Amino acid sequence: MNELSIITLSGENITDFAETRNIELAKAKSDWVFFVDSDEKITPELKKEILEVIKSKEYDAYYLRRIDTFLGKELKHGETGSAKFIRLAKRNFGKWERPVHEAWVGNGSVGTLSSPLLHAPHTSIASFLEKINKYSTIEADYRFGQGVKSSLFKIAVYPLAKFKLNYIFRLGFLDGVQGAIMAIMMSFHSYLTWTKLYLLWYKK
Repeated sequence: MNELSIITLSGENITDFAETRNIELAKAKSDWVFFVDSDEKITPELKKEILEVIKSKEYDAYYLRRIDTFLGKELKHGETGSAKFIRLAKRNFGKWERPVHEAWVGNGSVGTLSSPLLHAPHTSIASFLEKINKYSTIEADYRFGQGVKSSLFKIAVYPLAKFKLNYIFRLGFLDGVQGAIMAIMMSFHSYLTWTKLYLLWYKK
């Protein structure tokens, strides 16, 4: 049996990311599975570390840090500055949950790799807005199915709170103009999600 399967996904036509990842996970025949998106890059250092840890029996899965580059600048702060995800795990570790902003959830010990995954998701503001519109729709539909309610308070206050969290408390302002734009866009994502969720309940 092969030691490692690398599964690469592009999110362009996906409306349920967890379902898509679980389908691909079920096809894997290897002991370990590593998920990477089409806008992410595996560095030589990360490749070497992955090949080393899968030979060890210390952990069943691993978190990876992700370094985002936005408008030509590496973001070290804000929401993306502290991002880490489980992307490498044993095939039977668990399953992916949530249709968007999905997470690999399972049972077992989890370590953290030291080498980061490189991420350059947004080639322009227009493409960023297009992705935010898509993801906020999926997220609103998911919350609606979970029975989560929206309100004028959430629409007005939550996006502002998210901006303050990312730009001030998570030090997004240290990333300059790019940090400010990222904080605004994440706030807009929150606004769209809560507004679309409110409209779903209104229509019902």
